[in-house]
Amino acid sequence: MIGKRKYEVILDPKLCFDLWIETGSVYKVPYVLQERHGVFNKRTGKPVSQMGVWTGAWKYTLANLVESRKLVTDVWKANGELLSDSDWYTLVVNKAKYIYTEKKFKNFLETNSYLTPYLK
Repeated sequence: MIGKRKYEVILDPKLCFDLWIETGSVYKVPYVLQERHGVFNKRTGKPVSQMGVWTGAWKYTLANLVESRKLVTDVWKANGELLSDSDWYTLVVNKAKYIYTEKKFKNFLETNSYLTPYLK
């Protein structure tokens, strides 16, 4: 079809999230994906983009808020900071607003109605 890009989804959101937590950086994850898991951009032969990893990790986070919160809290503690409810909920709402379409964001807020006070 003319004008329609076909693409293959090569990133597993859970793997992106797990490696992000493990390495502490979305900038390191593409290289770990390529070296350990053989995941790379097949069109270019280079590692996947950091933005692709970031989006995948956040999509997993938004779909698994409770589990993700525990792991992210542990990372913050390891870095000497405390993750307050306000910080977490604001972060989640901002990332959901960025990643999701308007319709998906509205559905996300309906599903997680406790997040509506954190809209900016």
